[in-house]
Amino acid sequence: MRHFRSRARGFTLLEMLVAMAVFAVMSVVAYGGLRAVLSADQVTQEHARRLADLQVTLSVLERDLAQIVDISVRDEFGDRMPPLRLRAGGDSKLLEIVRAGAGGDQRLRRTAWLINDRGLERQLWPGVDIADAESARVQPFGFLVDEDELLGMQTGFALVVRTPSGLERLDAWPPADSDPSASQLPLAVEVVLDIPGYGEIRRLMAVGL
Repeated sequence: MRHFRSRARGFTLLEMLVAMAVFAVMSVVAYGGLRAVLSADQVTQEHARRLADLQVTLSVLERDLAQIVDISVRDEFGDRMPPLRLRAGGDSKLLEIVRAGAGGDQRLRRTAWLINDRGLERQLWPGVDIADAESARVQPFGFLVDEDELLGMQTGFALVVRTPSGLERLDAWPPADSDPSASQLPLAVEVVLDIPGYGEIRRLMAVGL
């Protein structure tokens, strides 16, 4: 009977402390691994969202450029404007076009693409001529950077034209020496997005069908 009782006794206090210490260490290691997995999954989802937003934005922009119509329009002051306009300097991030495929009663529509500090936005006017500059409807597209980040200095639009010496990039359209009455469009528009963490992303899009 004494021999049976001695073999049936429980754990000692020291054994319990060792077991609890081992369990605590294993819990910390497991929690650290789970936290790393969740953090990596969050980063992956954020990158996937940015890439999806970028793909949708560039697809819509490419479609608009393919639907450009080569006609002159008027601005809010009644002055004639070309169907595509990109002004040099600080306005080189604003690309204005006249495109078809607006839908509804309006077959043509004045549209502008603006590159802001965090992404792109699309501005749509109710018709071709701009009677009121404030009447544009703004469609923000996906943010390409975090709240504390900005797109790089190289971000902007450029125009690709054919010259006697070959292809050339311009930072303004129409060219200063062009004939205002002549009907002409560049071959393509190049959009450059300098995104932190991704570097420069360049996309060349044909103008017109």
